[in-house]
Amino acid sequence: MRVFPTVFALLIVACPSTALATDYKFTVSCSHDRFTVLWQTGGIDPGKEWLRVTTGTKYPDCTVSDFNPRTDSHLRLADRYSHEGGIIQGIPLGGTIICGIFGC
Repeated sequence: MRVFPTVFALLIVACPSTALATDYKFTVSCSHDRFTVLWQTGGIDPGKEWLRVTTGTKYPDCTVSDFNPRTDSHLRLADRYSHEGGIIQGIPLGGTIICGIFGC
């Protein structure tokens, strides 16, 4: 029975905390459409600028700016990436390959 507390303690330490999670929302403006993209990080948070650049890479002919709730709240949510799997999946090309091999 001494194994259970040890395994339980390891699970608590190994699992990323949702308290560390940060939400980043961007507005994407294209010539034909405007929409939002939401990134919800878990234990992996590459940072706002990295996620902004990644969003711009996914939509190359569009501009990406910070979400402004006063002017952008009516826009549709086009993409949502959450936690580690979503962050990896959101990486253009590489994320698709990684998730295809390992699953996300």
